[in-house]
Formats: sequence, structure tokens, C-alpha cells
Amino acid sequence: MSWQYDHVHFKCSDPDKTLKFFLEHFGAKEVKRLEVNGMSIVTLDVGGHWYNFSPRRPGEPVDAKREPARYGVDHIALKTRDLAAEAAKLKARGVTFTQDVAQANPTTKYAFIAGPDGISIELLQRD
Repeated sequence: MSWQYDHVHFKCSDPDKTLKFFLEHFGAKEVKRLEVNGMSIVTLDVGGHWYNFSPRRPGEPVDAKREPARYGVDHIALKTRDLAAEAAKLKARGVTFTQDVAQANPTTKYAFIAGPDGISIELLQRD
């Protein structure tokens, strides 16, 4: 049996705001909109990977806390060839950096930004 990546799904307090964030800052492309069991879902392609976004269902409780750390998805990571240049563009557009660009090892630079609803996004450059 073999497995392949399909998608990550995010619950959003404001799906339009979250979609706009990924479309504007990461060149995402909308793949499809559908409804599953009464829940609207929008799928975006970000760098060849699919991410689903939906609002909470009526009456569904959602925990918005990021702190303290929790089990489950901690962050997503997006890779670029020139992190310094891309970080400068994001900063100029007012994106909040939770960890500025740093060197992880001789071949890897990274940073973290805050996306809508506390989505933590790692930005990477691997040489």
C-alpha cells in the first residue's frame, strides 16, 4: 500500500480573509469550491500542495488559542529560493513575523509568520 499527500484542512473565523492572505502573499491559486455535509470548503493550491479552508459549522466549538503549545498541526512550511527578499516583501505588506529570518544550519535559513486565526507559517530557504 502507498500513501500520498492530499491536503491540510483549516477552520477559519473569516475564510475570505484567510483565502486573501494566501492568494496575495503566496501566489495561491483557487482549485475548487464545494459543499460537504453542509460545510463550504475552498481548496487552494499553494506551491503544488492543496489546502482546504472552511468556516466552523453552526454550533461547532472552535478553540482559537495558540498558547500553550498543543498537540496536532503546529505549522506549515513554505520554501523559497531567496528568503531575505521574500521576507522583505512580506514585511512591507505588514505581515507579522513571529521569528525573524535566522540561520538554522549552514544550508538552511528560516523565519515564522502569523497567518489568520493563528496559522503559524514557517518560511524556508534550503541551499
